Amino acid sequence: MDVRTFPILTDEDEALVSRLSVGTGENAARVLAYLLCRRGDPELANAATRTAVHIGAGVSKNAAGDALDDLVAAGLVAETTAPTAAPGRPPKAWYAVGSEPETIRRTYARHADRLIEQGDRTAATIESGSNGPSRTGEAEPNTKSDPDGAETVTSNGVSADGVRPPLERVTVGLNWRSNALHLPLFAARGATASDISLTFDEYDGSRAAVSAVTSATCDVGIAGAATILRERTRGRPIVPVAVCFQRSMVVLYTTRAAFGGPFDRIDQLEGCRIGMTSGTETELLGRLLLEQAGLRDTAELVDIDGEEQAALESGDVDAVTGMVPDPDRLEAAERTVDAVTVSDAYPAYGPALIVTERTLRQRRRFLADVLSSILAGWATAVHATSTAAHDFASETDQSPERIARTFDGVTDRFGASDAVERRGWGWHSPDKWERLRDALAQVGMLESA
Repeated sequence: MDVRTFPILTDEDEALVSRLSVGTGENAARVLAYLLCRRGDPELANAATRTAVHIGAGVSKNAAGDALDDLVAAGLVAETTAPTAAPGRPPKAWYAVGSEPETIRRTYARHADRLIEQGDRTAATIESGSNGPSRTGEAEPNTKSDPDGAETVTSNGVSADGVRPPLERVTVGLNWRSNALHLPLFAARGATASDISLTFDEYDGSRAAVSAVTSATCDVGIAGAATILRERTRGRPIVPVAVCFQRSMVVLYTTRAAFGGPFDRIDQLEGCRIGMTSGTETELLGRLLLEQAGLRDTAELVDIDGEEQAALESGDVDAVTGMVPDPDRLEAAERTVDAVTVSDAYPAYGPALIVTERTLRQRRRFLADVLSSILAGWATAVHATSTAAHDFASETDQSPERIARTFDGVTDRFGASDAVERRGWGWHSPDKWERLRDALAQVGMLESA
């Protein structure tokens, strides 16, 4: 009997797997991590056969083969042959090309390019079924484009004459005051060596963040998915390039005192007064959910101008729209709060990173650098949450513990998806954007003010 043993990934290697999976998906991350671990072990040969990869990485044979093909095509892994004493053709083997830091950097850079390509596809898809951005109305302001000609900067950010270029300042327009949901963006500032320096401007909602991006006040912004689609229909030339959270965090919620009892089903809102802030992401998706549940004609919508808690306590409304962290804040004030999450009933993306069409098409290298930095920030926020939250706490009015608890909670509930597991963080489907656009259009909400 031929008995063979193979080294395998251990619990200590899972942190590396997780960092790689941000930019390449779970199976490819496990294969790449396994080859990197072999590369760093002086007692093992760098190259591993397909069987060794399959067993060592803990993935199926087919998944190992697909991952190896993908990683070879990306230039992250190379193919060779394994030495053998047996007669005949030696078996194929694979090895990681670069060191761990270099491989992570290149993985994020490659994924950034793929997200940009997906942004191109998304823009084409959602424009094909609508009026799209206005070509004759509001003009997009001039922005810098990548210089023509050959690269003059090496892979480590140093020019050919040995001088590191000055950091390029990138302004990110936040869709609200800095909070736990923005933790990966702030973590990106120190997550990796980069030519990018991120700064942040706070705006009063997604619509204001979109305006900041289209006016070139900000280079990149964050906005809710429904708002992105509505603003494109109204002529704003914006494009989503990465989805921060795979599911919307918009909720309809209330207190037991205001509602008169438990609230756990959308049909309980028939005939109720529902508070919403006009023109917001929460209003758009809240109204969409009511329309699809057949409750729009029976419910009374009340504009509460962002004062959800006051409206509930005063008895002016029976329920309100908000974001997932909002009910938690009320519960912290010793109130019993119930919530229904919109994305449990209707699949909609959460907040997404946006740029103008001109940035997407003329500043691709710049955008790839920004996305690579944010990918590194996401990995840090997820896998070193306490440290990232501690660094971030000085910029908010929340404790590091509360920031970490909130971020972990929303990431577990809203950050994962099959697409992320297969492709990596931020992945989005043009078809899913198109379905949300069509749903909003059918209930007449893309033209709302």
